[in-house]
Amino acid sequence: MPFSILALLATLLLDVNVTGAWEATYVTPLGPQELKMYLTQEGPRITGHTMSEFGEAPIRGSISGDEVKFSWTETDGGKPLEIAVTGKVEGDAIVGTASLGGRGQGRFRAERTDER
Repeated sequence: MPFSILALLATLLLDVNVTGAWEATYVTPLGPQELKMYLTQEGPRITGHTMSEFGEAPIRGSISGDEVKFSWTETDGGKPLEIAVTGKVEGDAIVGTASLGGRGQGRFRAERTDER
């Protein structure tokens, strides 16, 4: 089964939904990066896009209970760099870690900027 019924039930019971607009910051070796995220949650699936100084990029991910995983790809120095986030939803915030391809990882935090 590609998707757990228990995970879906946990998400529904916790009433966690990440659909909406978010302002996010993640730490890189060169300092903090800021972006806006526009997310849509349908069951366990998360889709959307980011807007940052690097342009726009599609987001794909999943949610299980209050745990989220999603990623997008930016272009850095002409090369693609995948940013992969793992975190927890804490009210109107997502707190966790952003892995920067093979370049390390840093803190990630997003705050919801709209109502659902």
